[in-house]
Amino acid sequence: MFIHRQRMLARTVVAVNATMRIGNRTADVTLTNASSRGVLATVEAPPPRGTAIELEIGGHVLKGQVRWRGADRCGIALRNEISVADLIEGKAVPIHYVAERPVRRGPLEIFRAMLG
Repeated sequence: MFIHRQRMLARTVVAVNATMRIGNRTADVTLTNASSRGVLATVEAPPPRGTAIELEIGGHVLKGQVRWRGADRCGIALRNEISVADLIEGKAVPIHYVAERPVRRGPLEIFRAMLG
């Protein structure tokens, strides 16, 4: 279910250079599109599906997993959500959410909220 939801997210075309760490090996990659939960990376020798990786971008590290690979590219699901705008601006920092306070409502209040 996670993959399906991720693919539904809008992708933004980017051109961001990064270093991919695969265990003790590194590779230069170019991120060509991004969403808040994943990126498309072009790389000379993409790692196999399921491989845990780290992307280093401007001193920031994004952890993820290869979800698919092609001849010279791979799709990477990120462990934490990112701000695509920050990625484009060179900040590449993960988003941190504050937990929403639970609200207790009765069935009638929920119904009214659904009606608008």
